[in-house]
Amino acid sequence: MQANSIPSVEDIPFDVSPSTRALLVEILSQLTTVKEEVAELRDENRQKDQRIDELEARLEAHESFDGRERATDRQRITALETPAPALREETAKDHVDRLFSEMRRLKMRYVTIKDAARLLEISKPHMHKLKPYLATDPRFLILRDPHHRQRHLIGIV
Repeated sequence: MQANSIPSVEDIPFDVSPSTRALLVEILSQLTTVKEEVAELRDENRQKDQRIDELEARLEAHESFDGRERATDRQRITALETPAPALREETAKDHVDRLFSEMRRLKMRYVTIKDAARLLEISKPHMHKLKPYLATDPRFLILRDPHHRQRHLIGIV
């Protein structure tokens, strides 16, 4: 008989009483059944361990992909959040030149932002974006309207 194996019915000594022998036979059969169940459970655990390893590998691959995807998303969002320039330099210069020529043609010394927008056929917000370019141009002077607290006037120097 080996140390790890279950003894068989033949290993039971003959000098044992029949009731004890029957009890030992029953115990040995139950022990064999339990040993088979343990072997099945170990096999099942081994399969589950393999499945867990596979899932962990897939999760790790997914997390690294997800991290790269998040990084590119952050770059895209940052690119969208950076404000576009108010006006292109060239466009602003064209508008300033056109405003100067229109004011001289119509002999207007001062105009409001709203009137300047109408002369250039652009929107008022667009005209407000043009204001810094007018301030740096030596042909124009921007001053507060003496009759209106919040309004500015654009004048020809």
